Amino acid sequence: MESHTGGSGVFPGGSEGAAGRSVPQIPNPALETLSKAAPPELIPYRCEDGFFRCNSTIQCIEQRQNCDGEADCDDGSDERDCDDRVGDSFWDHFFRKRPGALNDHLPFTACAWSDFNSSCKCRATEVLCDYKGLTTLPTSLPMGNVTLLDLTGNRFPVLNMNVFERLPSLDTLVLKHCSIEKIEPARTLNHIYALHLDQNKLKSLPDIFFPSGTWLRILILSGNQITKLSFENFHNLYYLIELDLRDNFIEALDESVFKQLHSLEILYLNHNRLTELAVGMFPRLMALKTLSLAQNRIHSIVPGALDLPSLEHLYLSENRLPFTANNTYRNLPNLLGLFLNDNEINYFELGSFTGINNLTTMNLKGNKFTRIDRRVLENLTSLNYIHFSEFHHCKAALHVRVCEPRGDGISSKSHLLDNPVLRTSVWVMAAVGISGNLLVLFGRYVVRTRSSQAHAEHSLYLRHLAASDLMMGIYLAIIATADIMFRGQYLLHEEEWRTSTICAFSGFLSTLSCQSSTLLLTLVTWDRLISVTRPLYQRANSKTRVILRLALLWGIAVAAAAAPFSSTEYFGPHFYGSNGVCLSIHIHDPYAMGWEYSAGLFILVNTFSLLFIGTSYLRMLQAIRVSRNETRNTLHCREKIVARRFAIIVVTDCLCWMPVIVVKLAALGGVRISPSLYAWLAVLVLPVNSALNPVLYTLTTAQFKQQLTRFFYSLPCGAVPEMNGYDSGIDSRNSLAQFNSSNGGSKRLLQRRDRQSTNTKVYEFK
Repeated sequence: MESHTGGSGVFPGGSEGAAGRSVPQIPNPALETLSKAAPPELIPYRCEDGFFRCNSTIQCIEQRQNCDGEADCDDGSDERDCDDRVGDSFWDHFFRKRPGALNDHLPFTACAWSDFNSSCKCRATEVLCDYKGLTTLPTSLPMGNVTLLDLTGNRFPVLNMNVFERLPSLDTLVLKHCSIEKIEPARTLNHIYALHLDQNKLKSLPDIFFPSGTWLRILILSGNQITKLSFENFHNLYYLIELDLRDNFIEALDESVFKQLHSLEILYLNHNRLTELAVGMFPRLMALKTLSLAQNRIHSIVPGALDLPSLEHLYLSENRLPFTANNTYRNLPNLLGLFLNDNEINYFELGSFTGINNLTTMNLKGNKFTRIDRRVLENLTSLNYIHFSEFHHCKAALHVRVCEPRGDGISSKSHLLDNPVLRTSVWVMAAVGISGNLLVLFGRYVVRTRSSQAHAEHSLYLRHLAASDLMMGIYLAIIATADIMFRGQYLLHEEEWRTSTICAFSGFLSTLSCQSSTLLLTLVTWDRLISVTRPLYQRANSKTRVILRLALLWGIAVAAAAAPFSSTEYFGPHFYGSNGVCLSIHIHDPYAMGWEYSAGLFILVNTFSLLFIGTSYLRMLQAIRVSRNETRNTLHCREKIVARRFAIIVVTDCLCWMPVIVVKLAALGGVRISPSLYAWLAVLVLPVNSALNPVLYTLTTAQFKQQLTRFFYSLPCGAVPEMNGYDSGIDSRNSLAQFNSSNGGSKRLLQRRDRQSTNTKVYEFK
């Protein structure tokens, strides 16, 4: 386990900052007592690691209590300043409003533009001629006070910018989706403020696109086919503030391309084909505040490549960065938001984030690292928001006010089982699973009966089923016990627990129980199917055959459960430790290492078993009905009881397996599964069969209850009597037979007598 030293916090506006960490620590109860006797600013203190001080009191609250929707500080300061404005800007840079959207509230009026298309709309000083089927620009444009001209959706393969000289008041020109392939530069363009040329077919820009004296502030060139840029393309754009080059085919950049853009504040280069950020690629733009390089193919950043002293937002998400090197961001002293989400980062060098001490927001979601050393983040003293894919990484960021996510639906930073109802349910399911299956084993091993060889086989199967389900109860008991051990401080022990031998054994136990139970239920169903549909079938009297069958079944189940220990290259070092409850279902990360194995176990095997069990019980019910009709039996009520019990078997199997199958398929299909649903599915739904099987297959049969009652009555005599008769829910030899019309008369009579004599017993089949 990694040791934790240092790290207290205070909310924005509080009286203590990072310097407060040098003061000796005082336990929380003492702080609360001292706060009543003296003003906070007079008391030297330091909150425990992972705790933060309230603004106007000496209270120290946990990291997870910040911005959780409930005021935990007496002054409510833990719920103030909870908007991550820097983080919210991540989505803002992906979308852009229509240029004319600001005036959507104004009414349209008739256009006094008679020689142009009369279907154009006018609104104040704006002219909207979008999607009017124009193929050429008009020869005479309207004079007057036109400030915005929107020609979106028309078709101008060759654009002559000189046409717009006749609009001296024009400040916004929109030529979006106009199929422009070539541009003829204008002689003068000093009156246009914003030029929108996005979503066209431009492969290159004119060498001297903009004449001297251009006052252009916004240039949008996104969604074209530009592959290369040169120094002349942006010559004379001294006042340009925003340049949008996203969604092009740019593979490389030269420092000279942006060298003259001294006023540039926003540069979008996302969704291009850049592969490396090298020194000299970007000039030292003193005004640049936002740089987006998201959705490229960047696999390396040379330290010193980003020398932008005013940069505040850097977007590097959805690239191919394998790690972060020392001093990569050292020349970004004013950086506030760093977005490295959805890369391939495996590790961080200790000096990865040196030099960005003003950083307030960092996003590291969607990367491949399994752990992060807290020393990597310790110099980020201003960091208020950090985002990981898994909550246990927050152990490296205990000095950060808000760390997301706060849990995975099952566990949180404080508790292995975070939901109190879920916590109680695990204990209940463990108790029911252990006690019920122990009772079955006790009853079937201690209370002995005289029975047929077929009955003995079937009873042996159910004993093994009880032993299999007992393992699930033991697994739940281990998880519930671990939850108590780590209560209130799970995050500190989380990594140690997930990588422990006990967690691996628990995962092995749950998988072994699930697979062996599934196979045994399939075997029990097959045995019953043979008993009902072929009651006169002479079974070979071989105990060895049954033992070999069970040995093969357990061998398959053990091999399936032990497979993740065999190959760490495929399964990873801690396949069962991917979550706090040590399950291999992997819904939270459906494509984790070994996902094909997990999908095979929980989808293919369960689906086959469910279909086989469902169809088998339908065939059994049909056989019972045919037999009743042929023997003219009037026990229709008992047939309903059998049908109801069969339905209960199938429904309970569906309730256990179908949710797992459906949710697993949905997760593999890219559907986001709610963490709370995953929690209930993993801890409650999956083990439900283990708790119900003893009730369905043994404890509710009349003969079992009679034998158990007689056993307890016999205890004072000190002997266990041998019972005659049948276990009416088990004896497959006395099951109802199907009538075979092709047999002879004497054999048919024997069959009828056999069916009539056993008819009242088979209806308690379960």
